[in-house]
Amino acid sequence: MTGDTFETLLAPNLPLVRRFVQTRLKASDHADDIIQQTLLHAFAHRDQLRASSKFKSWLCSIAMNEVRTFFRFDRPTLSLDEFPHIDSRDSGLSPLARVEQMERLEWLQAGMEKLSERDRAAIRLRDFEGLSLTETAEAFESSEAATKSSHFRARKRLASAVRSACGAQGIERRRAGEAAQTSRVSQ
Repeated sequence: MTGDTFETLLAPNLPLVRRFVQTRLKASDHADDIIQQTLLHAFAHRDQLRASSKFKSWLCSIAMNEVRTFFRFDRPTLSLDEFPHIDSRDSGLSPLARVEQMERLEWLQAGMEKLSERDRAAIRLRDFEGLSLTETAEAFESSEAATKSSHFRARKRLASAVRSACGAQGIERRRAGEAAQTSRVSQ
């Protein structure tokens, strides 16, 4: 693969790699370093890529390995900002709908934090980044069947974690509502 071909393939996939790395790291300076290492590694080994159609998963695999290497030597705190921020000026949503949407995102974040790194990566790649099963399997360097199974189990664990997070808040909300109703009745 020539340098021009590499650049052509990289351009549409660079934002994916950037999001993938930045969601794993709290400090943006570390994320930039890992992105740079990923690109240097990919460019240096571009002759090992057999099919340009697999470039996206190959690049994600390199990024994942660079992140793993970083965590092996440095143990920073993972970012809680794994999901996009909801703009409060977003038209079309009522204030109540915005609060409910933020609450659902908080539950999702809490659920994601309870998952293993592999489960978070599987959900991020398949559900948030939109990689196909084949691309995700290549990024994990495993079979499609194993990737599909682990993604399914990760989603089940996430659903359970989110239910427990929203259930705990739901109980608090119900108690607050009952207390408010009791105080109105007694007045």
